[in-house]
Amino acid sequence: MDANVADVKAIVYLRISQDRTGERAGVDRQRDDCLKRAKERGWEVVGIETDNDISAAGKKRRPGFEAMLSAVEAGKAQVIIAWDLTRLQRSRRDEVRLYESCQKHNMRLALINGAELDFQSAAGRFVADSLGSVARLEIEMKSDRQIRASRQAAEAGKRVGGRRPFGYEADGVTVRPAEAAAIKAGYDMLLAGVPLAEIARSWNSGGFTTGQARRKPGHEGMPSPWQAYSVRMVLRNARNAGLRSYKGEIVGAAEWPAVVPESTWRASEALLTHPGRRTSPVGSAKRLLSGLARCGVCGATVHAGGGARAGIAAYRCSGSTGHFSRMAEPVDEYVAKAAIAILSLPDAADLLTDETLPDAEALSSEAMGLRARLDSLAVDFADGSLTPSQLRTATERLRQRLHEVETSMSHVGKVDKLGDLIGADNVQEVWDSKSTPERRAVIDLLMDVVIFPPGRGTRHFNSDTVKITPKQ
Repeated sequence: MDANVADVKAIVYLRISQDRTGERAGVDRQRDDCLKRAKERGWEVVGIETDNDISAAGKKRRPGFEAMLSAVEAGKAQVIIAWDLTRLQRSRRDEVRLYESCQKHNMRLALINGAELDFQSAAGRFVADSLGSVARLEIEMKSDRQIRASRQAAEAGKRVGGRRPFGYEADGVTVRPAEAAAIKAGYDMLLAGVPLAEIARSWNSGGFTTGQARRKPGHEGMPSPWQAYSVRMVLRNARNAGLRSYKGEIVGAAEWPAVVPESTWRASEALLTHPGRRTSPVGSAKRLLSGLARCGVCGATVHAGGGARAGIAAYRCSGSTGHFSRMAEPVDEYVAKAAIAILSLPDAADLLTDETLPDAEALSSEAMGLRARLDSLAVDFADGSLTPSQLRTATERLRQRLHEVETSMSHVGKVDKLGDLIGADNVQEVWDSKSTPERRAVIDLLMDVVIFPPGRGTRHFNSDTVKITPKQ
């Protein structure tokens, strides 16, 4: 093939690994140079395929690359123009597919930063294969450097780019007070037993968004509202506790200030990752005692519904429709008054006191010290001060103690579940300001409720048919 004749058709391929600004400046520069090369050679450009912000590493599909190969297979061009070989290939599999297509269809690769490769000759194929090996080596070395740099930055507690985290400014270090307050409230609600969906509704009603654009037809580009799964991701993020993680492992203190104590984050993490969380009786039921109270006849849980009169909320035994079905409102009022009375006691704060738990600050300091000692072990081993056996033994001992400390912190973080209800001047007002899920969480923490049948023909509420037992 004479690549200088005027009837030669070319397809341009452009790719940039990272486009942090979203302005496509990198691929635009590549396009200008590739089009200039085509004009100089007198080639007709029949297509421009682009993969913007797609790394050479990983397994993410490259639509532009696939479209380019399809055009080659369809015989639409005789030349592929690219910035260099690293823009075209990112794996051995992609390289083989590209080379086989070029050889099959008598193609030529025209590289702006490199030679023109003719796959019809043995020498051309040898040069292409050699250059491909060098390109793969460059990609792998760059990946290794990035991994080492990311690990080093993490251990130093530094932030390495990415989307603005909720609760912080774009620099990832400066706290946004309003969002930070929402995060704190989210942890308080979670530890009080409030469902994630309810926390999401609270954040949405406060005017907060995730910062991601919606893709739903008719809503493209609009801010995405909070949902249970996105709230879960925020609350599980160790950065809220001022901790720096790397690939799921806490590696030390972060350069940014914490939004909540580490003990609070540890408690939330233990709760969110607990295998029995989805079967929690608190749930998101609309009635105060659904799934919490039990039937006084058979011990089954009490659920809402099944009332004899339309429009009147009722409770019924979930085990048997024959045990009882009674009006829910009087029962709710009675149980709520009991909860308010308990929370109004002078010694109500003792409900949350556990003298056996260690100090949260002391635990946090010890955890930081243990992590620092783990890091120093690697240095000592590299210097020859420790043998492999000594390194293994010391690491196992420190990690075991760190696990114990972190577990203790999670217990400390669970202590304050009643928040502003304790010590309030007017507990009734605070109670009235709570949502149903929050009130349910308080009931679940404070007492066991057993409901009995009201008795045949009874028209007035009898407190003897509702047994309340304070939890120890």
